[in-house]
Parts: sequence; structure tokens; C-alpha cells
Amino acid sequence: MTRIGIISDVHANLPALEAVLGELSKRGVERIICCGDLVDYAPWPIEVIARLREMDVVSVQGNHDAAAAGVFPIEGFTEEARATIDWTRAIISSNETTYLAGLEQIHKEERFVIVHGSLRGPLWEYVRDTFVAEESFSSLTRQVCFFGHSHVQGGYVSLAGSVKSIDPHVQLEISPGAKYLINPGSVGQPRDGDPRAAYAVVDLDHDRGRVSFERVPYDVGSVARAIDRVGLPHWLAERLAIGK
Repeated sequence: MTRIGIISDVHANLPALEAVLGELSKRGVERIICCGDLVDYAPWPIEVIARLREMDVVSVQGNHDAAAAGVFPIEGFTEEARATIDWTRAIISSNETTYLAGLEQIHKEERFVIVHGSLRGPLWEYVRDTFVAEESFSSLTRQVCFFGHSHVQGGYVSLAGSVKSIDPHVQLEISPGAKYLINPGSVGQPRDGDPRAAYAVVDLDHDRGRVSFERVPYDVGSVARAIDRVGLPHWLAERLAIGK
């Protein structure tokens, strides 16, 4: 059985990432994959990129990664997001820019596929309801798709023509004949009312397996102070404490 750590939406939050990596090490994961958005919102884009590259984490490109690399328009972003993108562009080197620009938008393996938003809109579409999930299942050629973007743990299961939401508070059993869209939640900026860093652990064995959705606390206050210290929008510091 292969044990994989699933992370997403780190958003340059190094303390949250380190807390998650510590827990994944304790869980004995064999590899880690990331559903994108390594940068923006917190002050450590360079360090987060270096840490994930050092650990050979397979990551797809998120919309903030693409925007920071200059290959995705920022007109549709909020004012706070545009400010952090400008800040990130100013401090990352050509090495980080090239890395972010070169990330795959969709990464496929034998059992699963990884994307940031959705399979039909890798950088922009949110999968936040069963209608959009059903459309995504129609494009899914593997049993499992790991995705992020919404910053909310959970996902959807399709079985016998019915699409239902996944409860992240219960361990999920992967069953033959079903397909799954699984969101590990956000490491660096959760938006489900729980400020703890979110991740998932997946055990895969042939056409079966299980997924556990996990949380780990970290020093949110120190990250909020660091956001203020470098001059990023204060709202980004405030929302960390409430997980919104």
C-alpha cells in the first residue's frame, strides 16, 4: 500500500507548511503531492518553493503561481491578491519565476490526477457544489482527482450516476466502481472556519484505499505579525485567525 501526503494552497505560509510536513513525517508518507498555489498571501514564497523542491514534491500550477510568474492575468483578482502578487513578483528571482511558470496545470499518474481548480478549468474554476463536480467527473479518466483552490477540505464522490459531497470529518473509504474528487484543504489559508493547517493522507492499494482529512495547529499569530511587518494587506493577517 502506498501512503501519500496531499497538500494544497500553501500560499507562502512557511510555518504552516513546516507543521504539516512534520505531521506527514510522523505518518510515514512515502511521497507528497501538492495541488498548487505555493505563493502569495504570506511572506515566504522563496522559502516555500525551496522546501518543496528540496523534498521532490510533485506540484501542479495554481492561479497564484501562474500570476506570480507573469503567465496569468491578475485583473480578476481582489485588490489584496493583486498587492501580494506584485510583492511576490518583486522579491522572487528568475529561478523561482521559471519554476512556477513551468509547473504542469494537470499531472496524471496511473491511479490519480492532480489539478488546482478543476479538470476543465485548471487555473480558474472552483469545484464547490455537486453541479460543477458532476461536470468534472465527466472529464475524469482516473479513479481519483486531487484538487484545491477553494481552501475547503472534503470533495465529492460519484457512484452509480449519483454525485454526493464527502464529509471531511469521517475517514473516506475508496471503493471500486466509484470516482472521487478530493480536496485536502489549505495549508496556509484555510477558509472553512478552522484556522489550523489542513492536509490529507491517502493510502492506495489497487482499486481500494482510504483518505483521512487532517488538521494541525501552528503559530498563526507569528505569521500574522510577519504579514504586517513586510507591509502586505492587514486583512490577510486577520483572516488567518478566523480561517476565512
